[in-house]
Amino acid sequence: MSILTKKSALELDSPPRRRGRPQSKREDIVTAAVEVFLDRGYAATSISEVAKEAGVIKATIYSHFKDKEQLFTAIIEEITVKKMQLDFDVMAKSLPDMSPRQFIEQMHKKFSMLEKDPQYLRLVRILIGESARFPELPELYLKVVLLKGMAFATKYFDVHPELNIKDSFAAGHVVGGSFWSLLVWQQILGGSKIRPLESKRVKNLLIDLFESKLDS
Repeated sequence: MSILTKKSALELDSPPRRRGRPQSKREDIVTAAVEVFLDRGYAATSISEVAKEAGVIKATIYSHFKDKEQLFTAIIEEITVKKMQLDFDVMAKSLPDMSPRQFIEQMHKKFSMLEKDPQYLRLVRILIGESARFPELPELYLKVVLLKGMAFATKYFDVHPELNIKDSFAAGHVVGGSFWSLLVWQQILGGSKIRPLESKRVKNLLIDLFESKLDS
């Protein structure tokens, strides 16, 4: 059965039948959009379908989002930044006091949330599967999530000269890229069924690697 429910004209723009805390109209739209986009993919989803699922008229969606791409950006934020509580500016304030072990443990904790999140895995499949037709999609994810995460990791190595890291950006890539590539080949490409590798093993190796820099 389609996730899109039939609504009469009188029901349009009425509050969606959703449980939990009261949401703003914008939040209602994003919640509905997550369901529709992840079910149908980017290409097959229309603003009209999202409007039906949210219980609003199209004009209401356009009052909050300029276009389909901006709405998809909100979905990326909802599934990653908000769900993981990624406030990089706040998190960055604690970086000077973190040991390499604490920093990598923190990165692994956030990654583990995504690794086990079905919505996030479906989002990644859409980004990869539709990247040829819509190259702007992975670029959105890059800007909204990956580059901010890279900047956060880079800053850690910038504020810890005792680690003797010559290229802090490359070091940030080693940490963030290790977890990201693990997720792709284990969860998206099926590596967990063929050659399983637990993320905690990668975490422990990274800890050993950067803690050894303290002794060099």
